[in-house]
Amino acid sequence: NKDKPKNIFEIELTACILGYEVARADGNISKNELFSLETEINKISTKVNKAPEEILGIIEIYSANSISFYEFIEDINKEYTKDEKLSLITFLWNVAYADNILEVNEERLIRRISDLINIKDLEVLKLKDQSKSHKLD
Repeated sequence: NKDKPKNIFEIELTACILGYEVARADGNISKNELFSLETEINKISTKVNKAPEEILGIIEIYSANSISFYEFIEDINKEYTKDEKLSLITFLWNVAYADNILEVNEERLIRRISDLINIKDLEVLKLKDQSKSHKLD
């Protein structure tokens, strides 16, 4: 049923999948990046009563078949409010900065996602700065 709002699990899972894509954009998921993701994954697992490992497994499957990447973008554009989109971008920056190094590929991916979900570059960079300075505190 198209009118039924997406459940929160799918929205949060989408965020984690995109976060995972960002974390592995530099070819290596650091402990801190994984830790950022695990915090979100644990929230989801509590809500849907599944083990965090199971959620991570789902994410890894989606990630391995990342053909579905653009389907997520479509969902986000249909389902997310502007604020949800901005908090998604913030989450992605936080994952990217989790290891204190922003890789070119990570930034490129976040900016591409932002562009696809129609968030202006200026806002994206503002969120980037917030994540960066938050990380340095």
